[in-house]
Amino acid sequence: MKLKGAEKQFWWSFRNINNSKDIPEELSGYTSIESENDDLHMTFLVQRIKVIHSIYLKETSLTDEGVQWIGQIQQLQSLTLMKHPNITTKSLPHLNKLVDLEYLDLWRTNILLEDLHQLDQLKKLKELYISPTARDQNNNYPNVENDQILEKIIALQEIFPHCVFYVDCIKY
Repeated sequence: MKLKGAEKQFWWSFRNINNSKDIPEELSGYTSIESENDDLHMTFLVQRIKVIHSIYLKETSLTDEGVQWIGQIQQLQSLTLMKHPNITTKSLPHLNKLVDLEYLDLWRTNILLEDLHQLDQLKKLKELYISPTARDQNNNYPNVENDQILEKIIALQEIFPHCVFYVDCIKY
């Protein structure tokens, strides 16, 4: 079956595919860095490929709607959503479905350290990157006292006993 329109453009730019029968059933990984890839691109990907082992997205146009699609992926072990200010706590229920995750990077999203308790189904998580605060009105990230961070990490260790936390790139 021939692909059409925006979906055809996506598959051609992603893998030089112009026929849907050539789309693989499984991917080892998908990467997009500083691109215009958005929720629609994630829709095209997940509607056709159900098993993806790793997704690395940095500074794309992805929002909570795209994360909703990511939540449908099977066997996803590694997910990076670094520097996506339009990913918020609305994404947490969809991320919580990714029970095979071992690595999760939510650094510089609007999901913060204090929100992570909602990801209680991610029992295999070994490494998690997160920010302690959101941007302020001046587009800066305020500093948080180390004691406040440690207090939150200690509480999270009950949910994620085998996980190493990186809060603003500092290992806890």
